[in-house]
Amino acid sequence: MATTALSNRKTSRLDMRLTPEQRKEIEYAAGLKGMSLTQWAVQSLLASARRDVEEETTTRLSMEAFDEFARALGQGMPQEAQDLLARKPVWE
Repeated sequence: MATTALSNRKTSRLDMRLTPEQRKEIEYAAGLKGMSLTQWAVQSLLASARRDVEEETTTRLSMEAFDEFARALGQGMPQEAQDLLARKPVWE
């Protein structure tokens, strides 16, 4: 008998209120993909969540900006920054 990992059990619920028109449109999209409403909603929500997280947590630079950033890293820390890091924090 196969066992499923406890973390894969679907025990959490997400309830949403929709207008009849919204539900009809979502059901139509799910049907076009050959999926149940739940399957389509979960897949779409996860894809959107992952995209939003990536957009908010990834910094993208042009090649020129990256080269400038890499040069700045290679120059070492300015003395003002070193002095600031050497100070005793106010919470200590």
